[in-house]
Amino acid sequence: MFRRLSLTEHSLLELLCGLALIGAPLVLGLGLVPLTAGIGAGALMAGLALSDDLPISAHMAADMALGVGLLAASVALTAAGEPMAATLLALGAASELALSASTRWTRPVP
Repeated sequence: MFRRLSLTEHSLLELLCGLALIGAPLVLGLGLVPLTAGIGAGALMAGLALSDDLPISAHMAADMALGVGLLAASVALTAAGEPMAATLLALGAASELALSASTRWTRPVP
């Protein structure tokens, strides 16, 4: 049976995905557009993962907005002829949306 992720696990995986988006273009030696797109998207994702003061509903909405925004940017980069940058952002969007869908959006009671 599938177990939903806690907010702590969600934040950890979101941070790792953000760091992977930042590092992937550097490690793979991609051009300027994929590098800029990856670093920008990764910084947004990692920053969202580190925001502890955000209410749960705002964090959930920001996760969904980031995922949909990355998907839209991926489509735009595909149309602009940047397949590597588009693939990078599509992978980021898929990871963000899957992570958001698999999270238990409750804080533990102290």
